[in-house]
Amino acid sequence: MLNLLKYLRDRFSSKKSKEEKAPEIKSLEGYTAEEMFGKEDPVKSILDDFEKASKYLAVRIYKQGFMESFKLEELAYRKDLEGTVTVLVLDLPDSVESVLKANIEKWNKNPEELFVLALDNLKEKFKREADRMEENNFLKLSGEDIFITSDALFFERNKACIGKFGSIFCLPNRDTLVAVPINADLDLEVGLQLMIPFAEETFDRSEDLAITRHIFWHYEGKNELIYTYYGLQRLKYVLPPDLEEMVY
Repeated sequence: MLNLLKYLRDRFSSKKSKEEKAPEIKSLEGYTAEEMFGKEDPVKSILDDFEKASKYLAVRIYKQGFMESFKLEELAYRKDLEGTVTVLVLDLPDSVESVLKANIEKWNKNPEELFVLALDNLKEKFKREADRMEENNFLKLSGEDIFITSDALFFERNKACIGKFGSIFCLPNRDTLVAVPINADLDLEVGLQLMIPFAEETFDRSEDLAITRHIFWHYEGKNELIYTYYGLQRLKYVLPPDLEEMVY
């Protein structure tokens, strides 16, 4: 920081004549990237040009409570899964930047079209495999990126996770999306008995990376919440009517 201040001080002073006094630089606060480094802010350059921005569009799923610490009304977001928000972002080479509603207005684009484009970008960029977890037999989607849970919004592409009656899945934190294919009533019953405590325990220890404790049923491109609760020291759940009718 001291070297940068010295550089800026010398740069300004070199433009002055011997009779003029160089301006005193007390702080970098308020200077733009262009003023400090002689070039345009690269993020702003992309956000100002939809053709540039479109190839970087992506979405991230956040815990709704976590997002309340931000000015949610300014962000481009929608609600896909209970207790979460889906935020439109740019997946840039060196950072992930939120897209604002003001950006969309400037692009003169329909927000839903941008979400579709963002999901298509993720499908193309990240290919997943489903790895078997030894401790509970869940199928866990692979990947080292921060967009693993976004697969919940196009879960049908993960064929290994889908059974005759669909799949149950959870995304307790940013790095975890696990599923159980449902082919019979036993798959559903055992899967829920194992997945509900797994989701709660993983969520509770994940702090800022936590997303949701909820369990969802995926079937033919749609996700529905499975209500879970504890009653009389027993784990209970309420199945979506369509799932209950199919399995039983």
